[in-house]
Amino acid sequence: MRTLIEISKSGLQSAERSLSVTSNNIVNADTPGYSRQRVDKAPVGQLMPGYNAGLGVNVTGITRLRNDLADIQLHDKRQEMGYMQEREKVLEQLEASMASDSGGDLDVQIGKLFNTFSELSNDPQDMSVRNNLVGDARQLSEKLEDMNRNLDRVSDTTRDSITSNIRQINDLLSDLASLNKSITTAEAMGRPDNVSLDIQIAKLEKLSNLVDIETTTVKNGSLEVHIGGVQVLAEDRFRELQPDLNDVEKTYRVELGNGTTINPSGGKLAASIDMYQQDIPGMIDRLDQIAGTLVTEVNALHNQGFGLEDGVTRDFFDPAGVTAATIRVNQEIVDNHQHIAASSNAGEAGNGEIAASLAELRNQQLVEGRKLIDYSVDTISQPGSELSRLRNSMDTRESEIRMLEVQQEREAGVNIDEELSLMIQFQQAYQGAARVMSSAQQMYDTLINLVR
Repeated sequence: MRTLIEISKSGLQSAERSLSVTSNNIVNADTPGYSRQRVDKAPVGQLMPGYNAGLGVNVTGITRLRNDLADIQLHDKRQEMGYMQEREKVLEQLEASMASDSGGDLDVQIGKLFNTFSELSNDPQDMSVRNNLVGDARQLSEKLEDMNRNLDRVSDTTRDSITSNIRQINDLLSDLASLNKSITTAEAMGRPDNVSLDIQIAKLEKLSNLVDIETTTVKNGSLEVHIGGVQVLAEDRFRELQPDLNDVEKTYRVELGNGTTINPSGGKLAASIDMYQQDIPGMIDRLDQIAGTLVTEVNALHNQGFGLEDGVTRDFFDPAGVTAATIRVNQEIVDNHQHIAASSNAGEAGNGEIAASLAELRNQQLVEGRKLIDYSVDTISQPGSELSRLRNSMDTRESEIRMLEVQQEREAGVNIDEELSLMIQFQQAYQGAARVMSSAQQMYDTLINLVR
């Protein structure tokens, strides 16, 4: 009799626990990061003389269903995606800085300057052409200065983004350290903390988007995290990332408190650092090369010619300004347009040979074996071309992530229909165990009545 009661009691407890877990699955069906759970059960038996008697069922634990391999692959893909997303964001800003919708792009401005030199060669004494030439040269200088200023703004924004990413990484590492403490404590008690494990996955998802990580779970259940091969999290201790910025040299290093340098290769952090240290300075260097070439080549020819007033040779551009930020028309030319040298001989007002030579610069290969206008077109179109290639790669990576998420959803996601079916099954199991308990009670009452 006692055996029947114990069997039915274990059945009631097992069914109740199963119903509880299934109900929790159902109400968390739309909770981001939740992994469905199942109750693990084992039959209880006792070896008797001549036979083995069943004594009910035991709940041995609650299993969290999740594909760990899919999580690892998702971390890898997400850090690649984070890198590309951050790079896309900066490239969009660069594209807006380099090109415009008004038709006044750098190549157009350079072409306009050479066209006006050509007009001047046809009529060197026309003051309206000289006025236009100075205006075109100043517009070109202002365009280069404006583009350089915009690139500096993008650089500053990217620098701030790096700092923000480091701050977010440190916050996530702190959260993961706290979760490690909770997880290891529960593991030591033989009761896995499935809620904390799900939160841990969500934190790792955000972290992998920010930086490339390698994770390892040790025997006590705690998570270890490495960034760039350097350990930053072990048990409930984490090592804070610290920025080391040189805004003059445009270098940005990430260090730990002990001076160890971390070299991230993935995620938003690595993309921001790469753009700040390489891509943006590279664009500025190209603009400086255009500005320096203009100043050097135009001045070299202009110094061989003469204006309308005197026999003094002058620079057309200020020779002290050979970068995009500093290029300027010589103030003497700005103050007196007659000083523009169009003639190859002093006193020959109608001679336009120097102006013609200056106009011919448009057809000469002045920068890296290319024409100045072609090099300018390549410079302003570079971010857009890179964006096009990048977005194709992002589409591929997004498809891979979606496929892995579907695989994980099959394992960890909650299917409402399946859970409702299981709920009916567990309800019936509970009712069955209750009937066994009722029958045992009736048998016990009958026995007591017989004894009386």
